[in-house]
Amino acid sequence: MSETYQSKRERWQRLLETLPVGLREQVSLRNVEAVAALSPQAQERLAEAIQAGLKRLPRAVEQLRVNPNTSVADLLYPPALPVTKSSSTEPDFPEHIQNELANLIQLCFPDMPRMSAEALANADVMDVARITAQAHHQLFKSNHLRTDFVVMVLYGLMRQSQEHLEEVIEQTPALVQALNQSSLPWKCRHSATATPNKNDWRKQNA
Repeated sequence: MSETYQSKRERWQRLLETLPVGLREQVSLRNVEAVAALSPQAQERLAEAIQAGLKRLPRAVEQLRVNPNTSVADLLYPPALPVTKSSSTEPDFPEHIQNELANLIQLCFPDMPRMSAEALANADVMDVARITAQAHHQLFKSNHLRTDFVVMVLYGLMRQSQEHLEEVIEQTPALVQALNQSSLPWKCRHSATATPNKNDWRKQNA
């Protein structure tokens, strides 16, 4: 059954109440869903831009979804945005995938309200995470998961992906800081003094 306009307004109002105080009075109901889907860092940058005189909120929100580190100057005077795919072409993902991503988002950002985490899990910017999560679920349902050459190749792919992600993280100071403040078991490979996060995130997400 399709959502009525009244129920949609009520849902938007609940989302509005989850936003930081500096945004609640500045964001209209028609934009609240997109703003709630932003990361805390992006929401903070949006609030700074609004205080600096930002008027074109939807375009700024789209830019922050692409790059949460966009400067206030670029939000006020935005460069051309990259072309994004139409929402009508987006695949549907199972609810358990969305819930899994929302759980992980709250694990990475413990202060984020559940409704905001669910909105972010459904945002365009999380497409690659949804696709990856769905692929992982399909992987563990495979009838060939106990076949040695299949498992070895899959394990090799996973390790390569992890190493590539770690390279990206280590080359981006903001990501290193975010990982150090999260519950994920992160350890800089090239630092002799770095220590892994002691929180066992796998047990928390079980």
